[in-house]
Amino acid sequence: MEKEFEQLTIETLEKIKSFGVKSKTVIKFFKRSCRVLKAYLLKKGIGFSLENGQRWLSEVRPCEPMTKSQYMVYSSYRRTIFLLADQQEGKLDSWRVYPQKTSARPKTPEYLQLLNSHAEKLRIEGMAQSAIYFSMRVAGDFMIYLESCGKFEIKAVEYRDVTGYFTQESFSGRKPDGIKAYAYKLKSFLQYLEEIDVLTEKKLSLAVPKIFAKQETIVTVLSEKADRALKNIKPETGTAVRDHAMIMLALRLGVRRSDIVKMRLSDIDWKNDKISFIQQKTGIQTILPMLTDVGNALMNYILNFRPQISDDTIFLRCYSPYQKLSPARKIPEKFLSGLDREDCPQRGFHILRRTCATTMMKNNIARSIVSASIGQIDPNSVDVYLSADEEKMRKCAISLQGIECERGDLR
Repeated sequence: MEKEFEQLTIETLEKIKSFGVKSKTVIKFFKRSCRVLKAYLLKKGIGFSLENGQRWLSEVRPCEPMTKSQYMVYSSYRRTIFLLADQQEGKLDSWRVYPQKTSARPKTPEYLQLLNSHAEKLRIEGMAQSAIYFSMRVAGDFMIYLESCGKFEIKAVEYRDVTGYFTQESFSGRKPDGIKAYAYKLKSFLQYLEEIDVLTEKKLSLAVPKIFAKQETIVTVLSEKADRALKNIKPETGTAVRDHAMIMLALRLGVRRSDIVKMRLSDIDWKNDKISFIQQKTGIQTILPMLTDVGNALMNYILNFRPQISDDTIFLRCYSPYQKLSPARKIPEKFLSGLDREDCPQRGFHILRRTCATTMMKNNIARSIVSASIGQIDPNSVDVYLSADEEKMRKCAISLQGIECERGDLR
């Protein structure tokens, strides 16, 4: 048993190195995790398996909240377990990310079957993976609620079960638009069940609440000062050059983060100064002009700092294994965290995209062009960006003639 485990660790480590992993820290954490796991297996007198490894993980998991060092150690333990298990089953063929958060799923076989069939239908229809994931999360959460109510057959579900789902405590602190998104996905799922004749006598989709208060807000964008500061940055290190090029795509062209991380070298037409790609969210092709500052940022990264590998993805990790970035949510923080909150109210990619749309609206560019540029299907969806144009908003102010204030202290 001991020799089998040692052989498994040797084979797994060789596989990891064959993937181009050269980080001394990664290899050191893997070896240390194997030593601690080996001691546990010998103490218990058991061999290695994914089940036994997860049992060990549950015993060594630190109490919440974890410190940063505790989280790093625990994450290395967890990664090691899955790497060893994949190698043991002959599935370890690439360097992988093992997400720690997964959507809860119901236990009832009928519910699981319906979830899987619905997911397959959405894939056939060409829905983006992120949208399918959210649909499955909503439908799965609804079925878990049904199980908690003692409903283990879809035919036993009543109208009050649908409305009761939205009265749960978990919805009490959510914004109206968030609840509206859940309602839309749940209604789509129930309509699917009606289409396949699982629900023939009841139209449960009609029980989904239709009206939620729409929350109107003024969009947050970068100040002109922050906008200029980002455009004038002169990065020097490879990571900073890469990240700044990604920021310029969002700030100047309004490209979504999901499209930036998947953008390929073949998407750039240098001769005609154009960028063309299929949007992940909508599946629609977008063609954007290659602005000078964006082109310079991309050229600097691609020619001077991008790892020279066969992968056509533009933005790669700066250390081996050289793979595409995922999910790259925190990249803007490196540049935005140094700005004042008044100049930069938020720290993510989306404020860059909103700033781009607002700038175009201020420059009197037609709504149809703005919506097409930032990948919105409905031209009316860009009207919200008008709220950030103070000069034009002042022209929309309604006169108080006829309802003048008579109290002197309020004049």
